[in-house]
Amino acid sequence: MNKMSKLINLIILAGLMFGAVSCFKEADEPEVINYTPEREAGIISDFIALAESEGIQMDTTDMGVFYVIFSEEEQDGALVQDGDSLGIIYRGYFPDNGLVFDQSSYWYEEGIWKFTFPTPGLIPGFNDAIAHLKEGDEGLFLIPSHLAYGVNGSGSIPPYSPLVFEIELKSIYEE
Repeated sequence: MNKMSKLINLIILAGLMFGAVSCFKEADEPEVINYTPEREAGIISDFIALAESEGIQMDTTDMGVFYVIFSEEEQDGALVQDGDSLGIIYRGYFPDNGLVFDQSSYWYEEGIWKFTFPTPGLIPGFNDAIAHLKEGDEGLFLIPSHLAYGVNGSGSIPPYSPLVFEIELKSIYEE
């Protein structure tokens, strides 16, 4: 099992354990989650500590995205550049419980999203994550809320939610 799969399985297991513990609450006690910057800081800290406990050292981009690149072998190509046409596979989930909120297989044929980089309208942390990939790379990216949906959240994503994305850069297409 590669390091990325191992880390993902640990995150899901931690989320399931948290869910099991919360089942022991009184039946009439409503679960209220207080989404705050302090809670977010704890989630990020716990996620990084979990990675480190598995021997995975996460780097940080200049913008503040935490990441690790998993490659079967050293990639020779250049990092993604503005204007490149890309094909990626991605999955996004919450770092505290492993719940998937989006993935490319929901929307795109063969699960591959083809687009020109950077794409306006994406959260800044996602564009930043992609900029750290070479063709063939797979990366795990922890995006703080200020580089995602921030204090307001969006749809099913609550305020102050850090997000995790697994991104595989399948190809850089010739124009």
